[in-house]
Amino acid sequence: MDDKRILFIDNRERSGLEKLVIKYCEKNKLKYQMRQTLITDYSFADVGIEAKSMEDYFGSLYSGHLERQLQNLEDNYNSAILVIHGTIDKYITKARKGGKKIPFVQAFNRFIGSIARWNTDYDISILIFPDKSAAARFICKRFEKHGTLGSSSTYRLLRKTSTEDMRIDILRSAGCSQAIAKRLLDEHGSVIEVCSLTAEELQKVEGIGKVRAKRIVEAFNSETAIVQEKVKMSRA
Repeated sequence: MDDKRILFIDNRERSGLEKLVIKYCEKNKLKYQMRQTLITDYSFADVGIEAKSMEDYFGSLYSGHLERQLQNLEDNYNSAILVIHGTIDKYITKARKGGKKIPFVQAFNRFIGSIARWNTDYDISILIFPDKSAAARFICKRFEKHGTLGSSSTYRLLRKTSTEDMRIDILRSAGCSQAIAKRLLDEHGSVIEVCSLTAEELQKVEGIGKVRAKRIVEAFNSETAIVQEKVKMSRA
């Protein structure tokens, strides 16, 4: 069976969201498989989805675990998505029942600030839903529509092809996200300097892990063609 057409669900998931995802998959005859995915909660083809309740989000934010997860997610998937479900109100209410006094303004500012930070630092889509049901439906719909071509897709693909800086476009073609390309240029000045870096040196740049570093070095130094995996697009 083609792995691209299977939604893989981490078998360690115990949030209850996975049950709704499975229910929706079975209702709509979408193929899924439970397995230990190591990096993320849900994955298919080149898409990785990390899903967190509002409570889990704040917990991993304070511990620093979330940033490591996002780095791994961006490094290993071409399309990385962070899904957050729940509301700040409910998070604060639950925390207060547990004896923690958290001011709403403080939690709200921390939440918005962190979302802005991830959006700036990582090439990751961030989606926020009010409850598990909506989050589960999105995950399944995103899987269902993967590889299909909507009316806005042609424009979106053309729009994302180039930036106003050709240096960034060159680095993006080698496997860098736009944010990472900017960091590399800020630190090293030119494309030729970036091309001379080793995989170990590349990994010192925020957002570049072993997999991405290896891919970038291969793109710069290979004497044979390197084919990027592409998903065949068809009308839904």
